[in-house]
Amino acid sequence: MNTEFKPATPKDAASVILLRDGKIVWARRNPKLSFLGGFHAFPGGKTDPGDLEIKVANCEDTEMSAMIGCAVREAFEEVGVLLVRGGEKLTKGQRVSLHDDLISGRSTFAEILDHWGLWIDGQDFKYTGFWTTPQFSPVRFKTRFFVADLPSKQNPHAAISELQEIEIVTAREALDRWRRSEVLITPPVLIHLNELVGDAPMDLKIGNLRKRSDEQNGDIYHIDINPRIAIFPVRTKTLPPATHTNCFIVGKREFAVIDAASPFPEEQSNLHGLIDEHLDRGFCCRAIIVSHLHRDHFGGESALRDHLREKYGLKVPILGHRITAADLEGAVAFDGFLEDHERISLKDADGEVFDLEILHTPGHARGHLAFYEPGLGFLLSSDNVVGFGTVVIAPPQGDMAEYLRSLERMRDLPGLRFLAGSHGAAVFNARGRIQEYIDHRIEREQQVIEQLSLGNDSPESIAAEIYRGLDPKLIPLAEATVAAHLEKIRKDRSFKIQNSKQVAELQKNFRKS
Repeated sequence: MNTEFKPATPKDAASVILLRDGKIVWARRNPKLSFLGGFHAFPGGKTDPGDLEIKVANCEDTEMSAMIGCAVREAFEEVGVLLVRGGEKLTKGQRVSLHDDLISGRSTFAEILDHWGLWIDGQDFKYTGFWTTPQFSPVRFKTRFFVADLPSKQNPHAAISELQEIEIVTAREALDRWRRSEVLITPPVLIHLNELVGDAPMDLKIGNLRKRSDEQNGDIYHIDINPRIAIFPVRTKTLPPATHTNCFIVGKREFAVIDAASPFPEEQSNLHGLIDEHLDRGFCCRAIIVSHLHRDHFGGESALRDHLREKYGLKVPILGHRITAADLEGAVAFDGFLEDHERISLKDADGEVFDLEILHTPGHARGHLAFYEPGLGFLLSSDNVVGFGTVVIAPPQGDMAEYLRSLERMRDLPGLRFLAGSHGAAVFNARGRIQEYIDHRIEREQQVIEQLSLGNDSPESIAAEIYRGLDPKLIPLAEATVAAHLEKIRKDRSFKIQNSKQVAELQKNFRKS
């Protein structure tokens, strides 16, 4: 278990918000990207050593100069926009040629600028502050944000595959799409959009953005993934590579807290502070929910219940599946049970009532719960599907056949768009990600069957073959998952997954073996 926490060191990065006639340029990140794939963002990326060689006039600060250079280079790479003085003399074809020189590596960005007599004016860029990826992420960036005007004769486009669906929209249009859960965005993007809405002078907006960045020192503690669901990652005794468990706050005026799981007092205090902000605004906490029995999903719920009682005089029940309650008897005092298909009525910030549907999704654990908000098509998959890392199916709690059935059920939820698991960021294309999990389990089962046909029938020896190169620390987890596959194969050879040709092939191969 991970008890010593060492967050990843943030890498320097820069991003630019391009403005034209009060509108912004944004795009969807390629869904295949491992970091925030499918999220909408502004052009930008991590710094390159060559950024130090880019000359920026009217900027005495060496670090800020490099950040501006990075932002300009990234904008040119990703959306083909050249934010330089002297660029108006270039034809569209010349810009395309220069872009090819840069992407191919024939010339560095600094060499291109020098050769063509182009230069960057630091006064063209307004700094709005910096934001750092939360500590739970295995990949982190300290990103400086700038605002700059989009040149009148240049139109942004998907110059490389990293950004797709380039759009010029108002901040209000972008926010409305987020409110309808049509897009995923990160907290820095949301912060900028909220400030850029309205008719206030741009200098005032920029000042407000910098002030907020300074006050929070660029730190992000919770993530509003849509207007009804927020993630507050808390440090727990979880399995590597994860270090945190996502605590979900669902609703606003009436809300529920799912997996207030940290046993660490400092983490509990930070979570209580966010809950207090809700209550001090007159909001109401309806329930504290434990998704399942694993130790990184409980440990702070009792402290939260006591806090709410002692500070506000509230009696908020701790709820979970009755199987989980039985498994955690003596560790957590449950006040009630949640059943499959049950709905909890909550309210968003505007007072609109919505339902959170309870899904009993065994497989990872017998009493495992997932949660679905059908109004926005958002699934909280708990430990069934996660943003990074792996899902362990370990008997006797873990059951591979039940796990696959639970995956299918979640995949087929009507209106499903996005999901967030208990570890890592939210996931774009929820159905696609769940199907990837199903396909992966089928592939692993085929590998186990092949080993059985060779006379290899122990979890230890099979894991040694099909998980070659795995970190030795993770081998016990691999052996447990193999044991779950063996149990499924031996107990139910006729298990079927709807519309999957691979399963028929698996059964055919198994009968041959």
